[in-house]
Amino acid sequence: MNGKTIESIFGTNAGIVWEALSKNGPKNIADLVKITSLSREEVFGALGWLGRENKIVLQKRGRAMVFSLSEWESRLAAIAPADASPRDQPSSKSRRMPRRKARGSKAKAAALSMEALKKALDFIQTEFDANREPTPDQASKEAGMGSRQLGKALSKLDIKSESVRRGSKSIRIYPIAYKARVWELAALDADGLQRLIDARQSAIKKGPESSSEKYTVFD
Repeated sequence: MNGKTIESIFGTNAGIVWEALSKNGPKNIADLVKITSLSREEVFGALGWLGRENKIVLQKRGRAMVFSLSEWESRLAAIAPADASPRDQPSSKSRRMPRRKARGSKAKAAALSMEALKKALDFIQTEFDANREPTPDQASKEAGMGSRQLGKALSKLDIKSESVRRGSKSIRIYPIAYKARVWELAALDADGLQRLIDARQSAIKKGPESSSEKYTVFD
């Protein structure tokens, strides 16, 4: 399979379908096949991947099944730049971050942390594209921030390192299963990441929203 893993294939297709739903709104299977140029099997696999991560909701309209991004993912899509896609991102060096007037050293520190987080996400994305699973130490070194601080920030974005055995050693890595999620986050600039984290924290304080009309593929 030319070095490609199951995770990278399904993760790539999930990113394509996520982008299609982000740009075109709710769609059925036939629409997604037409928009993405994926086969029906590939679309189903991508939807299964996204459904497992609670990124999409399914609604029945007559006999048709219509898929759309979950409320949380829709917020993510709204924050992302209009010309950015999870599959084709400019490097952090070529992208200009929006300038904001920081108030005091605390605001400046927060801005620097978001810039470092963005660098870490870009690095992890590059490693995933090369079918490698980076360690927290590698990502934190690239970002120029402590591994614990980076881990705490990434966990707020639903990305957590996992412990695996490599030979006789046990190490922590960011699994390639997060590839689609990292692509989504890499579409944001530092300001967008901060707003996303703030929105997530606000949602946690308000508590989970329940709806009998919307459910994930695996409910």
